[in-house]
Parts: sequence; structure tokens; C-alpha cells
Amino acid sequence: MQVDSLKNLQTKIKSDEQNHSLTKKYLTDDIVNKYQSIKTNMGGTLAQCVNTNARNPKALLPRACDLNAYETFKDFFDAVIADYHKVPGGKIQHPKSNFGDIKSLSFSDLNTYGNLVVSTRVRLGRTVEGFGFGPTLSKETRIELEKKISTALSNLSGEYEGTYYPLTGMSEEDRLKLISDHFLFRNDDSVLEAAGGYIDWPTGRGIFINKQKNFLVWINEEDHIRVISMQKGGDLIAVYKRLAGAIQELSKSLKFAFSDRFGFITFCPSNLGTTLRASVHAKVPMLASLPNFKEICEKHGIQARGTHGEHTESVGGIYDLSNKRRLGLTEIDAVTEMHSGVRALLELEVMLQEYNKGAPEGVMPVEPLTYLAKLLEGASIEKCYARKYLTPEIIKKYDGKRTTHGATLAHMIRNVAYNNRSICPRTGEAECYSTFIDYLDPLICDYHNVKDPSFKHPAPTFGDLSKLPFGDLDPTGKFIVSTRVRVGRSVEGFLFPTIMSKSDRLKLEQVISGALKGLTGEHAGTYYPLTNMTEEDRKQLVEDHFLFKNDDPVLRDAGGYRDWPVGRGIFHNKAKTFLVWVCEEDHMRIILMQKGGDLASVYKRLIEGINAIGKSMKFAHSDKYGYITCCPSNLGTSMRASVLLKIPKLSAQPKKLNEICEKYILQARGLYGEHTESPDGTYD
Repeated sequence: MQVDSLKNLQTKIKSDEQNHSLTKKYLTDDIVNKYQSIKTNMGGTLAQCVNTNARNPKALLPRACDLNAYETFKDFFDAVIADYHKVPGGKIQHPKSNFGDIKSLSFSDLNTYGNLVVSTRVRLGRTVEGFGFGPTLSKETRIELEKKISTALSNLSGEYEGTYYPLTGMSEEDRLKLISDHFLFRNDDSVLEAAGGYIDWPTGRGIFINKQKNFLVWINEEDHIRVISMQKGGDLIAVYKRLAGAIQELSKSLKFAFSDRFGFITFCPSNLGTTLRASVHAKVPMLASLPNFKEICEKHGIQARGTHGEHTESVGGIYDLSNKRRLGLTEIDAVTEMHSGVRALLELEVMLQEYNKGAPEGVMPVEPLTYLAKLLEGASIEKCYARKYLTPEIIKKYDGKRTTHGATLAHMIRNVAYNNRSICPRTGEAECYSTFIDYLDPLICDYHNVKDPSFKHPAPTFGDLSKLPFGDLDPTGKFIVSTRVRVGRSVEGFLFPTIMSKSDRLKLEQVISGALKGLTGEHAGTYYPLTNMTEEDRKQLVEDHFLFKNDDPVLRDAGGYRDWPVGRGIFHNKAKTFLVWVCEEDHMRIILMQKGGDLASVYKRLIEGINAIGKSMKFAHSDKYGYITCCPSNLGTSMRASVLLKIPKLSAQPKKLNEICEKYILQARGLYGEHTESPDGTYD
């Protein structure tokens, strides 16, 4: 297969902003210089391996040009494989093949757990020793390989006995029948095409099917052989036994390429090892609607895909759930992991369906409170307020209780249950503060260091803006880089972003953006909705450090990124000193900032902006809590006034820095926010 030079392909891959592949990560200048003139003993090149990444920016992995590529281009492929398969210590090794004692398998039928499994499927790939992959396989050799494999298949007997359908010269009747049965593979994958997978199409390719249509073999699709066992329902034992028996029979007449380091050799590095992928099509609509569905699956060693495979959407809440690990374990280990992981997910789906019966439409389903409380045990009881006050008595009192619009205590602690370094719950609406008062009030008193349990927040006053008791904190300009004051505001009558419906979020965006567009004078500016944002605007907002993203797992797991990016946006004035985030964590984050230390100027313009916005809407406020926000940590004024301060000598003495911060009730953060460091001694 003729491709561009390795150097040119590297340049194309590196310069593509949309390319986040492992090929891009590990195709360094040293690798290019080392391998650009090297070929395998079958004539394959590293350029052939990475060509698909140059032509398909979203493709994660390279493809091997032949079965010797992994050792010939070892320094490149070892790095890619160790990263993708999360190999501990980077030392790649694989055990001998072991399908276990087929006669004494103990898996339960997966439909025992809620009757949610539509079908079960186990497949593996094999490479016949001595033959190359697409880029290095000639037409004549591919035909020879097809004949070798189809002959082995024709000798199968019993439940494996069937018919081979070569793609070349296939009758229209057979083609339509195979399409109807969803057995026919096609040449419509751009990643496989650029990797050389469709050369001489359809020559040398075909499909073998047994009489019961529960055993299938693809010849020369991606790998030399894809062996597939499948059937309706959740009987994993029957499906796995059929596959293991078939591969045992085929191994008698075909020698498959195997390595002590990589296991069975395949075209794509993702399938190395056992090459085994055991999967079910299962109905998990509630589980799939959770904001961290993918992460929950990964925790149980499962990879979730859409109904029709990778990069596809789910149809009717049906997902393809399969084992994630292939390398470094045996076949019986892989299928056991799949069974355990899928079982846990199905049990969770059943729990979700039961716990969320009667919930208002549009409210995010949530795991049972007791389930999340168990996860929360991983958090520090001293540092984590959410855990500290979630006592057995509180769980008993509030388990199953909902606010008028459906928020539960489970919703509130969910973000901390899955992110044990987080410390505060997130509320779903203002009513949470009264409905769950016995949980939240002690937590709020502790966090805000309030001694009186019958606390009451003072009435809001911003002071006399013409006679502020402070001015420029650093007239010399030696220490303060910039000054910033922000507040959060919730609009009365709307739920918080964590449980808000898509339609209500759009209504809220309309209310807020309308008010912002009506601002005048130095506050006048432009609103940029995140939905359908132009690439030009996106790049400018990134450059200005104004763009907020959906990359905070704490906010994600609270439900804060549902329907992303709908109903969200950014407003800033012409001078880029006045900024409003719409529907990030709170309804609004109103921010005023400028270079230098003139706190009085920043504060004054912020308050004028808040007052102007407040003329168009009513902010949620309580005599007890002050301004109501999603997170209890922001209650009260919701104000955070800060400076970026150059203190290299003081910050070199952490104990002294902490003493001063405690004395003046200050919080010191690193250069990039909470839990970050400050390498040059500049602190927030």
C-alpha cells in the first residue's frame, strides 16, 4: 500500500487540533528518525501503520501493517500499547491462552437480574501465521488465505456445521438475506479504509454461518478471522462454550500468531491479548442517563457502546456492554470480569428503576441514598462535610423524601459520593434548604464557622459606593497582578442547573440573556450562547480565559452538565472587565476583574452591574441564608473577592503563610484555583 512519507504524516497529525490520538502522543521526532527507513520482513512500514490517523483525526490508535510490526517498530508500539491497555509499570506481557474448564462454568444467566438482556455475544479475532494484514497482503495471497480458512471451516461438524458465503460473486438473494440477518460486513469504515483494510475489495473475503445462525465467522474483514458466538437472552455460558469449542476445532488446522508479550496478534492494538470481547445488548435507560455513566461502567471493567457499536447512539435505552480488558489476562478471566461487571450494572439499573418510581418527569434519576452513602464512606469524615453529617438518623429520616420538584438528599450527595475529595453537597433547588434542614443546617454552621444554630444572615447592603473604606491595595504595582470580585445569583422561580429540565434551562437563559443585552454604559456588551457557537468566538473566549467547560467531575456528577451545552452562555462587556456565566453551577456567576490592585473600582462596577441586572429579575434570597446558591459554601453574600498576589518569599514559608491567612480570614489558592500549586509564588 502506497502512503505519504512518515515525516509528512507526522506533520499532518501533529498540526491537526482535532487529533487527540495516541499516535499523535507517541509519534515523536526520535521515533520518526529511527523508523522512517525501516521495513518489516513483509515490507511493511510505520507510515502504513499511522496513515489512518492522518486521514481520520478521531481515530485513537494506529493499525499494524503486518504481524511483525509490533516488534519491528517496538519503541513506538510499546508506548501506545502500554498506554491504551493501562499496563502496570509499562512492562507488556501476556499469559498462555486459557478458556477455563468449559464443563464446570458457574456464570448465572444475566437475565436473572431484571430480565434486561436482549442478547449475548462473544467474539475473538485471529491472525493466521505467515500472512500479512491489509497493507502488506497481495490480492493473490489474500485469496490463498481465504481458501485456507474456508477449508478449515468446511470441515467443522455438529453445531458448527454451516455454509460459507464468499463476497466475490455473491448472489443478490444471499446478499439480501445476510443484510436481513445483520451478518453482512461492508466497506464503509473510513478508519479501516485508510489502514488498508479494503484493498482489492471484495476479493478474498466472506462469511461463514452455521445452521442455527448462532455461530458466525468473518474472513478478512479487519482481522484474518473474526469468530462470533451469539444468541438471544443472557445465557453467557452457552455462548462462551460454543465459542471456545469452535476456536479449539479451528486451531487443529490453522496456526494462529501468538506472542508471549502481546498474546494473539491482531490488526488493531486494542484487540491484542485474548482478543476476546464478551458483550450483551441490555436495556439500561436509567443507568445510561446518569451523568457519569461511562465512568460507572469503567469502574466495573465494562465498556459501554451504542446499540450499533462504537461511536453510535443508543436506540430505546439499549446499550452494548462489554469487557474492557483484553491484554494481560486469560480468556476465562476476561469473560468472568465481564459477567461480574455487567451483573453489577444490571443490579444498579433495577435499583434505579425502583428508587425513582413516581419522580417528576425530567428530573435526573438517582441511585438510592443508601447506595451513595456506602460510596461516601471513602471520604474523610473530618474533612468532608457531606459525609460528616450524613448520619444513620439523617438517612432514615430523609431516604425517599423529595422536594416539590423532585430533588432528593441522594441528588445532593451524589457529587461527593463519586468524588471523595469534594466536601460539600449540591442542592437541586432553594426548597432543599427547608426540606432537608436537619442535614444542611449543621453542615452550613460547621462550614461557615457559625456558632449560633438559629443563625440569620444580615440584610444585604453593598455600602456607600462613593465612600468605600478601601481603595487601591497596591498603588506601586509591585505585588498585585490583578483583582477580581465575583458573586453567584439564582433567579427566583427556577430550579438549579443540577435538576433543571432542558426546556426550563432555555427559558432561564432567555430571561438572563435578555437582561444582559439591556445593560448600558461600561457594562454593555455581547452574549455568546454556547449552543452553535462559532469557532472564531470559541477561540477568542478561550484566549481571553472566559470560556467555561464541562470538565469538572464534581459538577458533572451533581448533574450540572445535563443537556450540555444547551441553555448556557457567556456575556462580557466591550472592555472585557465585566463577565457573566449563565447556567454554569449557579444561574449566574457575575464577575468583575481588572489588572492591578484597585479593589474599590472593581467592587463599585460589580455592584452597579448587579443592581442593573436585578431590575429585570428577582434573585432568590432568604432572611436566614442570604442569597441562595446551588452549593452551601456560597450562601450568604455569595461573594468572593480575590487578588493574584506575588509573594515568593512568604509562600516559601507555608506555616507563616497559613498563620497570616487564618489571622485575616483569608483563603490561599494556587495559581490555577483550589487544590493547585503556585510554582512562581503567585497566589490567589
